[in-house]
Amino acid sequence: MKNLIFPFTAIVGQEKVKKALILNAINPRIGGVLIKDDKGTGKTTAVRALADLLPSLRTVKGCPFNCDPDEPGEACEVCRSGDLEVEYRKMRVVELPLGATEDRVVGSLDIGKALTEGIKALEPGILAEANRNILYVDEINLLDDHLVDVLLDAAAYGVNTVEREGISLQHPSRFILVGTMNPAEGELRPQLSDRIGIHINVGTVTDIRQRILIMKRRDEFEDDPEGFVERFAESQRELRERIMEARKLLPAVTIDDGLLELIARVCVDAGVDGHRSDIAIVRTSKAIAAFNGRRRVREEDVEDAIILVLGERIPGRTYNRENTRREMQRAREEMERERESEEPESGSSDSGSDSGEGGEGDDETRSGESAGGGSTADSGASPAASSLGALAADVEGREPETQDMDVDIKKLLRIRGKKKERLYGSRVESKTTKGRYVKSRFPTGSGDVAVDATLRAAASRGELKIEPGDIREKIRKHGARASIVLVVDISGSMFSEKKAARVKGLIERFIEDAQRHKDRISVVGFRGRDAKVIIPSTARASSFRDTVDSIRVGGTTPMAEGIKRGLEILREEKKHSEYVPFMVILSDGMPNVGVERNPKREAVAAAARLKEEDIPSAVINFEQGSRGGRDLNMEIALASGGSCYDLHDLEDPSIAVRKIMGHEREMF
Repeated sequence: MKNLIFPFTAIVGQEKVKKALILNAINPRIGGVLIKDDKGTGKTTAVRALADLLPSLRTVKGCPFNCDPDEPGEACEVCRSGDLEVEYRKMRVVELPLGATEDRVVGSLDIGKALTEGIKALEPGILAEANRNILYVDEINLLDDHLVDVLLDAAAYGVNTVEREGISLQHPSRFILVGTMNPAEGELRPQLSDRIGIHINVGTVTDIRQRILIMKRRDEFEDDPEGFVERFAESQRELRERIMEARKLLPAVTIDDGLLELIARVCVDAGVDGHRSDIAIVRTSKAIAAFNGRRRVREEDVEDAIILVLGERIPGRTYNRENTRREMQRAREEMERERESEEPESGSSDSGSDSGEGGEGDDETRSGESAGGGSTADSGASPAASSLGALAADVEGREPETQDMDVDIKKLLRIRGKKKERLYGSRVESKTTKGRYVKSRFPTGSGDVAVDATLRAAASRGELKIEPGDIREKIRKHGARASIVLVVDISGSMFSEKKAARVKGLIERFIEDAQRHKDRISVVGFRGRDAKVIIPSTARASSFRDTVDSIRVGGTTPMAEGIKRGLEILREEKKHSEYVPFMVILSDGMPNVGVERNPKREAVAAAARLKEEDIPSAVINFEQGSRGGRDLNMEIALASGGSCYDLHDLEDPSIAVRKIMGHEREMF
């Protein structure tokens, strides 16, 4: 039975996703799409529908890398020599799972050929399958660093280089990268984020009519998939032809210098790093013009491109339609002022033609192109010939958010902790099958067999029959991460509502920071006469938001018990050399409950064990308290060998979390 795909033109809503995918299909050099979204918004459906919509690929018959016979310069070694047969293959969506090993992604030794033919050959990996296809990575921000490095290399050069002992091979790997992420679960590594051309934020459809239509179409598709696909066949054909025509037109599309200057100024004002955003905006605006059948980029094309490229790229800022127009107007005014200062005697500048406005006579416009387009939500099929502006309706984004307050870490730091041997980020041996394969060893029970080393061991005896003594396993390494224990005072030593808000705000910021750096974090709260684990050690602490929201404060302050409970967790984490243990103590320094009669002395003694066991730590005073309390916090920091920060003057102490953790990560 044929596996039918939901038609692209039948998808309701999510116009920005469809628009971004179409533009990348026209010009893959845009660099792909990063979708920050809610779950269940139809992004996977849209990606698969695009692959089904596009025409089959003309490839070299039998080539595992999907080499293009018309581009011999970019082909693999085999396809660059000799006469080639041609075949057509349907475009695919190749998924890169989070748990994939490096061998599965880049390729590994072909065991069959090694054993039967005695030759060293490559077993193609995911990057080989993805060449000229769509590479889809769900939760891309949670991808292991060693796999991110591989993606970066392939995205930068369009080539995957595989180097294993005895093997060195290259093959083309050009793909449309589509990644999805939930920002609450951590940020995407900047190097990879920078290489993805379009960044968009997608939410759940809230329009009732559209939600009803989504349900109806899904039911119709499941009840009669063939009839449903046939119903949208004409609109699918029209959109496919329009994309193919845009591909042909794209090399002829030009953009005026005035618009290039406008793009540069907007990017400078936005504070983006590097030049990739500028280039992505140019490529995107050209693709928009080509989709609309024009050979010249207009200002509205640039506006749309800025919204797509910069829309969700810069933390704390969102470029919606209104904000983008305001930024473009500001850039235009700057350009005009500079021109007037350079030519004070001239009346009016005639360089306005470079802005891209007007110019209808210079554009070769598709005959019969619709200038606008009404809503097609309740029609049988969206007319694919409508303009791209109609295909992607204006999305009202959020107003730009304010950046974190600039915090001077030197003013907050009361005691500078002793610097430890640098462990964070250094290469450590992996206890799992994740990480980069660096060498082999005799087996220890991991089951991660090093096939190449095993075969070499067998061959060294002069035969290819593998004996138990020949088996070797892989040693993998990755960058060490932190396992953070947050020990928090949730007693009632200050007005409970105000303290509860501060505690929750601090915990949320620590969780966000840990997930941004892919660290583990646990939270221990102390009050009454005991300490309890609020969040167990995890790399996905955002799933405990309800637990954080339900925190109640009150009771006495058993600080020593909190430190002891946190230390128990870190001792377990320290057994796994993959993680650097780190404790953060949040308190006003006013313990009043202990096992014996002196709770302050007990707290200092508990902190001293951190120093004895060589565990980095930091003490943070986050609320107004007595001078004696702040002094005790410093005494605890001295006993533990850690740092001490005083945030009691900050109205919102949570704004300092990122700076504090950045400083601490440099210390351990």
